[in-house]
Amino acid sequence: MADTTHFPPGTLYLERILDARNAEVVLHPIPSTDVNDPLNWPKWYKALNFALVCYYTLMVFVALDIGTVIYGQLNSDLGISFEVCNISFGINTAGLAVGCILFIPFALKFGRRPVYLMSIAVSLATCIWQGKMQTSGDLLGSNLVSGLAGATAETICQMTIADIFFVHQRGTANAVYLFMVNIGAFLSLIPAGYIAESQGWRWIWWWSSILLGVCLLLFLFFYEDTKYIPITYGVQPTDNDDMERSVSAPEQDLKGLPQITATHSRILDSTIPRKSYLQRLALINNTPGWHTFFRHMYQPFMVLVTFPAITFSALTYGSLLAWFSMVVTTYSVYFTMPPYNFGSEGVGLMNLPSFIGGLLGSIFAGLVTDRSIIWLARRNGGVFEPEMRLWTALPAVVIMPFALLWFGFTIADGDAWIVPAVALGFFGFGWVILGDVALTYAMDSYTDIVGDAFIGIVFIRNVFATIIATTLTQWTDGIGLKNVFVMGTVLALALSLLAIPMMIWGKRMRVWTKDRYAVFAARQYAARAE
Repeated sequence: MADTTHFPPGTLYLERILDARNAEVVLHPIPSTDVNDPLNWPKWYKALNFALVCYYTLMVFVALDIGTVIYGQLNSDLGISFEVCNISFGINTAGLAVGCILFIPFALKFGRRPVYLMSIAVSLATCIWQGKMQTSGDLLGSNLVSGLAGATAETICQMTIADIFFVHQRGTANAVYLFMVNIGAFLSLIPAGYIAESQGWRWIWWWSSILLGVCLLLFLFFYEDTKYIPITYGVQPTDNDDMERSVSAPEQDLKGLPQITATHSRILDSTIPRKSYLQRLALINNTPGWHTFFRHMYQPFMVLVTFPAITFSALTYGSLLAWFSMVVTTYSVYFTMPPYNFGSEGVGLMNLPSFIGGLLGSIFAGLVTDRSIIWLARRNGGVFEPEMRLWTALPAVVIMPFALLWFGFTIADGDAWIVPAVALGFFGFGWVILGDVALTYAMDSYTDIVGDAFIGIVFIRNVFATIIATTLTQWTDGIGLKNVFVMGTVLALALSLLAIPMMIWGKRMRVWTKDRYAVFAARQYAARAE
């Protein structure tokens, strides 16, 4: 468990200064001497594990979002109204909100692997259900179950990133994760549109079923659980054992923790054997006891309201899905009407600008975020503050709300399709950057309670999206499309600008929550020793 005696949670030595020109990156979290510790896995093995997680992320978001390209065909073939289609998207996001509360406690108790497998299997079943869909009830029911199954993707992937990557690598890892979200949510709709036109709309679900089946097989035979329980030969560690692991570098930082650098050779305990293939692929990685399992169903909400950094990340990241829902449901309906009259192919192609913008945003976040914090930490005597991440968000704070307003006005005025397409590109760029910064900032600030933190963050995110998706039709009919986007833009700008007060007062707030964080983190580690 992280010691918080001298520094507030999240503050740590990221660099050991050697001289005026040279420094070494210090590893956080501190790896153990156990070869089975995911932090000690070889780079290629981490890459394989994370590649599977990325494929899972891609396929879950494909299953969640490709249905938006066939609203026109569902209306003409099955008589399902556009309002019901929008409501189905809202029900989907409601399932996303509830699902993480229900299933992430299982990931904390039984490990990541069984929850991944469950999520993939149920997503596969819902794709088959939607491929055989006949009624509005099928559409609404399959979207609810799909949301429940896919909910884990927005929390368990962040847990996996925290399990296997160090602080100075997480910005890049989150950028890659959001890039896969971007492909699933945007780019996949382009081939889906062509498939719907050439093979029939049911085939978008059959192809998704095939690819999810491949994903299930890959996870069954290659994915190793990243939940690490530091037990050696049946001896349970104390909280102190987990904090003060044996390491090869004797130097200590101001918190009394060893400074292990990225360039330093780490010595592993040769008496601890590497798990066998079958042991690594065990279905369950159980933590004994049940009282902490039920605590994780309500504790995320305590974390959400008592840690300002988590509240900020929830409001920022949560609002992003709301604006995404507003954009997607708008063009899924309006581009099927005059003056555009797009079919499924055209609606699918309108996701290309968002994907390109998101790709550029991922590259920007991946290249800038982790490098910038190392540079800023070096200027700060080697000390890293999580608020250093927030500088990267500043361009997107303006770009994303501006693009949202631009898109809404051009659609309302019936401008040539290229104009809202460019707006979508800027929207995708800002959307990914803000998402990357919000996720990584929360993870850096309160690493030891990342599971509970992200349950709360994802719950708020999907509540926002559900409200937008289920009320957008009535909202638009009541005040007009332009006014809807004006209100959305004002809210988007206000929430995005929260990054500035967090840059100023974020550290002070982490100091205020230091003792409470120690209590929550102690509970997390005490659960391992039950």
